[in-house]
Amino acid sequence: MVTVQDIATPRLQNYLEFVRDPIAFFMRVQPLGDVISLKTGISPTFVVNSPEAIREILIRQDQSFIKGRTTTVLQRTVGEGLLTTEGERHATQKKYIQPAFYKEVMERYAYSIIDETEKLVKRLEHEEEVDIHTVMMRLTLSIITRTMFSTDVSAEEKELADAVTTTIEQSVKILFSPVMIPSSVPTKANLKHKKAIQTLEEMIDDVLVAAKEHPEWFKDSLLGMMMAVTDEAGNRLPDKEVRDQMMTMLLAGHETTANLLGWLFAEIARLPKVEKRLLDELNSANLVGNPFNWMRELPYTQQIIEEGLRLYPPAWLIYRELNEPVEMFGRSFKKGSTFMICPFAIHRNKEMFPDPDTFDPDRFATGNKYAPFSYFPFGGGSRSCIGSRFAMLEATLIISVLYKKFIFRNMRPHAPVPEPLISLRIKDGWPMRLEKRC
Repeated sequence: MVTVQDIATPRLQNYLEFVRDPIAFFMRVQPLGDVISLKTGISPTFVVNSPEAIREILIRQDQSFIKGRTTTVLQRTVGEGLLTTEGERHATQKKYIQPAFYKEVMERYAYSIIDETEKLVKRLEHEEEVDIHTVMMRLTLSIITRTMFSTDVSAEEKELADAVTTTIEQSVKILFSPVMIPSSVPTKANLKHKKAIQTLEEMIDDVLVAAKEHPEWFKDSLLGMMMAVTDEAGNRLPDKEVRDQMMTMLLAGHETTANLLGWLFAEIARLPKVEKRLLDELNSANLVGNPFNWMRELPYTQQIIEEGLRLYPPAWLIYRELNEPVEMFGRSFKKGSTFMICPFAIHRNKEMFPDPDTFDPDRFATGNKYAPFSYFPFGGGSRSCIGSRFAMLEATLIISVLYKKFIFRNMRPHAPVPEPLISLRIKDGWPMRLEKRC
């Protein structure tokens, strides 16, 4: 049975600790109980720790919750796309976007992932040192724009990558701020945010113009699929809705995978036994034919990715807000109550994962199963990540191509430090030295 524990930490102390170091905050409260009642703000706030309680919120009571403040903040950047809509509208959007992630479409994406990664290999042949975060951000940006929009952004790659980073950083500042300043107020932060969004929107608008003039170029992409969608009256999606979905995919579809890959490269370099097993698997794998089918040849590579998702889940924090009063866990919760679920902390519960801070891909060897919502790197319920299979495919193929050509060495003596933004990235980047494989 799920229990709710009240803790007496003063309101200001809770808020300051959460803002200064949210990861430490959630790690501190994670062992305290199934559901923790906090004093942090105006509305009742709860941290949800037990898998059973998480299942209740994300599955059984899903219709009673909205994303709340997260939606308000993200709408400033991505508009009303799949990340920010609620209820029936969200379900409708998910229905017309889902075909972009069907198996037969993913098989086409696989070729593009390989091609873009091999272009990166050619550039890296002339490098001795790289910041792995920057490299992965630009690679996954080129992949998402090519697969989802049939667009080559190589000429504007750095400008677009910088704009994405700025929008994410500014969104987090707004999300964690005690006062949400309207976007119309010309503060320095708002102006910086607005300029970055404008850069991304200009690229998207150029692509939309091209798609209308030459729809045949885009028919196999998500953009082409959206432009072909009609409602019962035969009307096509409004340009704004198409633009909002493109902005959503642009931000959510590459930054999360880039951050995950940064963590994986750092961990592989730190652990010689893991690196050796990875290289042995790549040396023996029969990587021919459609790259989509390489997945069955690379089980250990995927175990590495799954362990990376456990320790460094890109979606490290899930917000939910009650849209109506609800009875659950033996007590009443009023409308407006906020519930925070931190996969980063839950994935490190020592009762579920012995020696939880150790990077051990064998946790995910064939046959090892975990209770629902003890491991949920892609969320759950109606709001689970629509691109989870794409993310696994992309990460697996990128690792396989790059480690066929290079060994990556850490250059800093200390372990990387998490920086919790919209997703979880390595703080201050992560320089790595390249060694060519014979």
